[in-house]
Amino acid sequence: MADHYNKYGLKHFAGIVADCMGMALPEPYAEPIPWVLEILKARLGGRADRVVLYHADAVGMHIWQKYTHLLAPVYLHSSMTVPFVSTVESVTPVAHATMYTGMDPEGHGIRTYERPQLTCETLFDRWIAEGKKVCIIAQTDSTFLHIFAGRDLDYFELPNNVEIVDKALELIAADSYDVISIHTFDYDDAAHAFGPESKQALNAVSLEAEGFHRIAGALENCRGQHKILLTYSPDHGQHPVMGGTGQHGSKQIEDMNIVHFYATI
Repeated sequence: MADHYNKYGLKHFAGIVADCMGMALPEPYAEPIPWVLEILKARLGGRADRVVLYHADAVGMHIWQKYTHLLAPVYLHSSMTVPFVSTVESVTPVAHATMYTGMDPEGHGIRTYERPQLTCETLFDRWIAEGKKVCIIAQTDSTFLHIFAGRDLDYFELPNNVEIVDKALELIAADSYDVISIHTFDYDDAAHAFGPESKQALNAVSLEAEGFHRIAGALENCRGQHKILLTYSPDHGQHPVMGGTGQHGSKQIEDMNIVHFYATI
């Protein structure tokens, strides 16, 4: 397991996605990572006109390091991995607000586990301003349904990863959205209840990776029709605590270091 924080902060995520689509970025924003952008745009062969962002909650870098084989279904479709460091606090509302605004917590205003509707500009607002058809598919009571609420996009709330993937496949087949943002937290729930490396939690990692695989396969069936950017993008990790359960929100390496996967289709 790494004993240092990764180099790149989550605030760079917004710039990478926006620039791959050739669109205006949220203001203010963190510049995209130049070498990541250069590689992705070269592999896309132009601007991405379809984007699917899969957020498996709380899958930390240490899980990737120790149980790499569980993410084989993600590797199968990905062309790049980039290590990121999460936010302080390392909790979902703070991290995802940072990812979708390109700002540090001091900029977007969410610094702890609270879920107000964001009023600052986000990627969702930029997509809508550009005339993109956008949706969020998320598990019941997802942070996405709170902090990104009130926008002119479609929200699908479903109880588990399996139904979320089925909905994503339905929408991909219909070719009805330019942007699909997906948030699942089966791993996060299992890790909190049974520990980050418990049988239940690792099984959830596998199920979410398999869900990503099914979504990627459906997108690959569209090859040639669109230029597609697909990501597997966790928000933070999770560490074990006394009693055999899991927690996050600290500055521990297990909570802070994560890895994102990028695919171009």
